[in-house]
Amino acid sequence: MTTPAGKHPAPNTIIQPEGMYKTPSYVHAIRAGNTLYLAGQVARDENGAVVGKDAATQARQVFANIGRVLAAAGARWTDIVKVTTYLVDRADSPAVSAVRFEHFGDHRPPHTGLIVAGLGSPDLRVEVDVIAVLPDGSAPPSPTRERG
Repeated sequence: MTTPAGKHPAPNTIIQPEGMYKTPSYVHAIRAGNTLYLAGQVARDENGAVVGKDAATQARQVFANIGRVLAAAGARWTDIVKVTTYLVDRADSPAVSAVRFEHFGDHRPPHTGLIVAGLGSPDLRVEVDVIAVLPDGSAPPSPTRERG
């Protein structure tokens, strides 16, 4: 595939930040051109242990993880253009929303909230995925792994 200018597009860059949990089948994010797609982030620390039992504590870890992925990709919170939140209990929505607002400030990207029967572990209460668009000309980070 070539771009209209006849140049090949940059390869997709997988983002796997240091100091975050990793499994053989999980990728935290991929940058395709100027678009960054984050996989669902949950309340796991760098060792993979679930952080917190309540939704607010878990949400703080989730958004901290999102921040680490954004930083590793050279992105900022204001680059986020879409947020999706998955909760296992509707009653957790106000607490999780409050944590989300702490991170976004006045920036309000479109948000979809879903109530689901469960997440990847019975101890998890919240999962969030985001899409960000980085400014034109922003250099992708040194790739962990590339795909063409």
